[in-house]
Amino acid sequence: MSTKKTQKVIGKTQKIVEKQSQESSNKEQKIKSKVNRLEQQPQERQNGIIYVGHLPYGFVEDGLKEYFTQFGDVLGVKLFRSKKTNRVQGYGFVKFADKEVAPIAAQAMNGYLMNGKKLVVNVLSDQHPDPFKYKHGNQKLHFINWSEKAVEESNKEKSNEQIVKEVQRLLSNEEEKRQKLKELGINYTYQGFKEQLKA
Repeated sequence: MSTKKTQKVIGKTQKIVEKQSQESSNKEQKIKSKVNRLEQQPQERQNGIIYVGHLPYGFVEDGLKEYFTQFGDVLGVKLFRSKKTNRVQGYGFVKFADKEVAPIAAQAMNGYLMNGKKLVVNVLSDQHPDPFKYKHGNQKLHFINWSEKAVEESNKEKSNEQIVKEVQRLLSNEEEKRQKLKELGINYTYQGFKEQLKA
């Protein structure tokens, strides 16, 4: 093996070793940060947070907030939504100003029948992370009605060029069908686009 080739091989191996060492150090840092987070004792939560599951369809933030104000001051309501449709996924969290209100609300509403669905309501423990502080938690999703967009696109007024192109496509497809029928030995005549254009 020539000296140039050996130098290239040595250079490549050095790069690979450096890359691997960087990756391992990054992994170690991530692990250390996770361990530190786990070691940190969770602080006692000042507000009471309850989980509300099995919510009926159409029950949104304003309605849920209004409903739970009968138990006490509601600081916030968080419902989890689908990224594709922006519709509520049927569960969320309610934050009360007073921590003592949360267990009362959970006890009263757990198993409550609402629009044919039994609610599941639990108090969030201090060990559980605050859902109101989730990363991307305040991100607002926008619903795009793709079917409506498709209808608008198809109903849009077409230019003369587009109409000519569409007609040519229909005529070529029709001609292909007629040729296939002839090849199969089928003697079948029908009024197609050609006849309609002549008329």
